[in-house]
Amino acid sequence: MFARLLLIFILVPLADLFLLMVLSSYITITATIGLVVVSGIIGAWLAKNQIGRVGMSIRSRLTQNQMPTDLLTDGGMILFAAGLLITPGLLTDLFGFSLLIPACRTWYKSRALGWLKKNFVVKVYENQPQRPPDIVEGEVLSRSEPDPDVPKNLD
Repeated sequence: MFARLLLIFILVPLADLFLLMVLSSYITITATIGLVVVSGIIGAWLAKNQIGRVGMSIRSRLTQNQMPTDLLTDGGMILFAAGLLITPGLLTDLFGFSLLIPACRTWYKSRALGWLKKNFVVKVYENQPQRPPDIVEGEVLSRSEPDPDVPKNLD
């Protein structure tokens, strides 16, 4: 698993850098930088728009006493997309933009759920009714008041 992550953390930035270099050889460096800036601006606007929609839907479900698990997943994916759009590069921007499209998010969620079901076992245990605690009846006495049932010291 560590080797896969290491490859991803090395190969994806290198591929992004390579694509930016190739693109800048076809168009000017200024246009390439402009493309990165424009994609960042559009991505920020889309992410803000999508997270606002998802946030309103979450609040709506919570007021109806429903758990918005799918919407929480959407929110996490949108935040991940925003992080991808922060990094300069064409591959990360394309993947980030795809995460901002609701239909693509649904597809990604179904693929991730299939992978989780294949690789993990989830067991659900029902709550057992709890025994009520033992009740001990008693009386609280103040220290300043003598107990009438205790004989006084007859020294």
